[in-house]
Amino acid sequence: MNPSPWDAPRAAYLLTAAMADNTQTAGAIAPGAEMSAEWAGFDASEQQDILTALGAQTRLALKMLHDKLGMEIEMDWEPAAQVACSGALVSARELIKPAPGALATPECAHCREIIAKALCSLQIQAYFRLGFTPAMIAGVCRQSADEAETSSRH
Repeated sequence: MNPSPWDAPRAAYLLTAAMADNTQTAGAIAPGAEMSAEWAGFDASEQQDILTALGAQTRLALKMLHDKLGMEIEMDWEPAAQVACSGALVSARELIKPAPGALATPECAHCREIIAKALCSLQIQAYFRLGFTPAMIAGVCRQSADEAETSSRH
């Protein structure tokens, strides 16, 4: 597919929208829960760009939650720890730090997908606590994806 770095934010928003559409309980993530089939269509380099975009989007959602409600949340890493390598969890935690450092992409495609799911889920949890329904979250993500696409053309 080869999205440019400017397309990675769009892809990240669309993956979060797809996950929000399929969320029965806001923020729930289960190993094996399906994410958008598009994820498998991206190569490792593209997935890294998307993970970087998801990290930035998740940090923004967490900052909004903190600024508006004084609330902080963290991902429950226990379910992911049972199915992902330890390096994947380190990468996921690094992506949501206020000032993320250098990121080593897990070699395993499975672990990259787990990180993507975790970041999408954390965004959904933050927006849900801000009063958004999963359907509203999906709509906002799609609108943001359209805006990212428009701005990458200019």
